[in-house]
Amino acid sequence: MQMKSFLISPPVQEAMDRQTKPEPIPVIITLNESKTDPAAGVEPSRARVKQILDSHKIPFRESQFYVFASLVPDVIYELGNEKDSVYQIWRDEKCTTHILSSADTIKASACWRTFEARGKGITWGILDTGIRSDHPHFQQFATLDQQLSKNFSNSPSLEDSNGHGTHVAGIVAGARCAPSPPVPVKAAIQIESQLGNSVIDLPDYPSGMAPLAKLVNLKVLDDDGSGSASNCIIALEYVRRLNTAGRSIRIDGINMSLGYPFDPRWYGCGKSPLCQEVTRTVNSGCMVVISCGNSGYGVTRLNTGEEVPTWIALSITDPANTDSAIAVGSTHKSQPHAYGVSYFSSKGPTGDGRMKPDLVAPGEKVISCSIHLDQYEYEERSGTSMAAPHVSGAIAAFLSAHMEYRGDPEKVKEIFLKTATDLGRAPNFQGAGIVDLMRAITSV
Repeated sequence: MQMKSFLISPPVQEAMDRQTKPEPIPVIITLNESKTDPAAGVEPSRARVKQILDSHKIPFRESQFYVFASLVPDVIYELGNEKDSVYQIWRDEKCTTHILSSADTIKASACWRTFEARGKGITWGILDTGIRSDHPHFQQFATLDQQLSKNFSNSPSLEDSNGHGTHVAGIVAGARCAPSPPVPVKAAIQIESQLGNSVIDLPDYPSGMAPLAKLVNLKVLDDDGSGSASNCIIALEYVRRLNTAGRSIRIDGINMSLGYPFDPRWYGCGKSPLCQEVTRTVNSGCMVVISCGNSGYGVTRLNTGEEVPTWIALSITDPANTDSAIAVGSTHKSQPHAYGVSYFSSKGPTGDGRMKPDLVAPGEKVISCSIHLDQYEYEERSGTSMAAPHVSGAIAAFLSAHMEYRGDPEKVKEIFLKTATDLGRAPNFQGAGIVDLMRAITSV
């Protein structure tokens, strides 16, 4: 019988306790800083952990503060006794995927005309399933930065064969100008999964919220729409290194329309390894915008046995629980005051009592890019995954009009929360309210 170690986090311990035979568990090993040589940082701990893994011939990946591996319980217990080298052993959680009139809803189109706030000179990273680079939406303004784009997933190609990342990217930036013949649009009404297949007419040419912004394709999710938290950690570290390698910021912001359910029993809310990496990224001068999840609706059983619908508190997913990030919920595409917050949008507060989401944005039946170019170029999807890129695009547009705020994500977040429009809903549903780009630009 192995002795339990406080270094082993509850979800890892629970996974081991459920096993009837030893099976590898994907984990994130947080490294301790050296107590005898502060200048050495985590390197002595890294060397010790790698020595143990090498002795068992276990493959691993590593980042600045972590080592990632799939380990059987005996090895986890062995590392759990390395108190000088290991701070804690977390589970490497599985992350999953969470324009037109909606541009008017957040007043982006008004800011294009009034302030030329179209995202010029701003670069945004998309952590997702990839982006289909040959989509016409990204050709007009050479939207994709192929040089900085990178694949962190287990899929062989950087290209998007899932569709989620391409749809998200099209909401942030790019535009389809004067298509000929007319662009077909598929109404794939869905919350992260296709349900319909009717074709609708497109009343205008689709545009991202910041059509002139550049996009960096940072593929962290596999072609099935899932991927490990460690993929996201390594991608965020890559962004931090890009931004600190020179005098100027290479990537102004990140959109993460992904996450995994969080249980407050596991550890401090907003303090998981992925949340901590998001915090480091924000502290490096990069905005991070995250969808808050689609877990805000469920059912409860009355004492009569009847099941009735209910909203679910504390349903914000990680890494949207990160305090410094902007967590985004969903509202109606064109009539948010009438219809309020989407029923599926995850509700706050966080497990430790902070207000989340921070903002809401259009997330229902949003038209954006499809990967099925042989059939249709655009489709409708619903979910907080669609709401987050509205905020990412709005901030990119804001920064193009107020370049002096580049590299100051804390101040930008403050501006957008102060200038949001109150929808008259509970803060645990709407946060500060719906993003208002016009008010944000004119407030400073």
